[in-house]
This record gives sequence, structure tokens and C-alpha cells, in this order.
Amino acid sequence: MIQVPKQWSDVTVEQFIDFNGIAKDQGAYYYNSEALSILADEPIEVIEDLDVDELTELIKENSWCVSEPSKKYKHELLGMKFKPFNKLTLYEYIDLDYYFINNYIGNIANICAICYRQTRVNEWGEEIMEPYDFDCTLRAEKFLDLPITDVYGILQEFIKYRDNFLKNYENLFSGELDEDLTDDERQEMDPEEIKEIEKEQSLAKWSWEQTIYSLTKGDITKSDKVGALPLIYVFNILSMKKELDI
Repeated sequence: MIQVPKQWSDVTVEQFIDFNGIAKDQGAYYYNSEALSILADEPIEVIEDLDVDELTELIKENSWCVSEPSKKYKHELLGMKFKPFNKLTLYEYIDLDYYFINNYIGNIANICAICYRQTRVNEWGEEIMEPYDFDCTLRAEKFLDLPITDVYGILQEFIKYRDNFLKNYENLFSGELDEDLTDDERQEMDPEEIKEIEKEQSLAKWSWEQTIYSLTKGDITKSDKVGALPLIYVFNILSMKKELDI
């Protein structure tokens, strides 16, 4: 007999990623069949062999999944502790920013890998966190079998932090990268307008690289040292440089 989860706490991170990756434009039967296959951990052939009444009953039992998981998260997991966003380094924020822009649900395990760290007590009795010099993709695998409710709240937490960060330092960002101009749009503009827009697009595309290049004064061998600096410190320095024009 097929057993379906009763709530989000019965669903793993990996199942949640697969569930959210189901195409929603293939019709109700396809969507529901795929959802049941993923959440019940059954081959799709088993679901497709069910008669209409059995399938309908399972879909009803699975109706809870139209809601969103709890926006809470655990501060300790797998022997590691959650690193507060206000203590992020530049490289940590850049990688988190990338994962969020490029499908944060699909990248939730990688996001967790950055956010949770091993800790130890130093010789002065202070707790310190490991530096960001491990393979993020390998560590991400450790989070795939955890309940999605253990970590889902991190997403909303970072979105709020990111929005506030971008607002505080909006003078340092050139804005979102616009889509390429269409042929019709190009025909309506003069060459100087097109050149200016393309320049802005290039600046947006390479904004992080440009930031690091500027901070290292072109010496890319110093990139890792800059990347390990606290994010807020780096942007306070950038703000000072811009305000004082130095």
C-alpha cells in the first residue's frame, strides 16, 4: 500500500527540491502523478498503474502540500551551527546571492552548506566558526535527507536580509541586469543610447568581479584575502571611498 506523507516535516530536502521542480504546464494528471511519486517515494510506474479511485484518494490525502512549509529553521544541525547573516564574509554573501538568484529552492542544500558551520572553542574560551574554505557542493549532500522544515525558514530570512542590505548600499549597486535589447528597441534608439545601456548591462553583469578587482587594486592574487573580510566592513569601506571620491 502506498504511504504518503502527512505533513511537510515528513518530507526531506531532496524530495522538496524535486517536488518544486515538477513542470506545472503539463496538466493536472502529470503534476499529481509526479508529486505522489516524489512524496511517497514510489516509482512513477507504480503511480500510473493506480486506478482512478485510488489516485483520487491519494491526491486528497496529499492536499496539504499546496501550503508552504513552516518558515522556521533550526540553529543547530548535523553537529554544526547556523552562522548569522550579519556575520557573513564577502565571498559567503556572493555565493548565497548567486544561489538565490539562480533558483533558491533548487539550491537550498548548497545554501545550507554555507549557512551551517562547524565550531570549536579557542584557547581563550571563545567559540569560533570554521572559515569558508570547504567544498560547498560536497557538504550540501549532508542536508538532502533532513526534513525540509528544519531549514526552509532560512530562505525567507536571507531574502529579508538581502533586501535590507541592497537598500542600505543601493548607491553602490548599478541595478539588476536587464535583458538584451530587441531589434525593434535598437531601431528606436540612437547609437549613443544603445552604447550607454550596453555599458550599464556590462557593469551589472560583472559587478562582483569589478568590486573585488577594485578592492585588490587589480592584484587578483589578493582576492581570497578580500573575500574573507566581513561583508559589512567591505561595503562600509566602499561607501567611504565613493563618498570621499578616493
